[in-house]
Amino acid sequence: MFKWHFISGLGGIFHRNTYGLENISSRFGLSSLEPLANSITITIRVEGLPKEETFSYIEQRISRCGNNNSVFTKNALALTHQASGGIMRNINTIAHAAMLNAYMKKSVQVEAEHVKAVIERHIDN
Repeated sequence: MFKWHFISGLGGIFHRNTYGLENISSRFGLSSLEPLANSITITIRVEGLPKEETFSYIEQRISRCGNNNSVFTKNALALTHQASGGIMRNINTIAHAAMLNAYMKKSVQVEAEHVKAVIERHIDN
């Protein structure tokens, strides 16, 4: 009932125990197509936030880190919203990269130029 698989790699030998794997599959009624069924993805369309909510979202996330000062200029916020389409994941990515860009340039605020640089770099890749 024990099956040992030895895999060499990374300069060493690794083993894994697959005790009763065949019985578990049949006991739970899993077919040989189960891995395929687990790899099917679902696409969901998410509506973006309106402009003012994007601004609030960014400012709230920054304030939760303990900073109540205005980090992004209004132009930087507007450009972030436009480039992200109001999608939170995109907002986070752009805002984070823009803050790093501003930090590297020793700027105390994230300006539109910092956001533009992020967008241009992203489009080029």
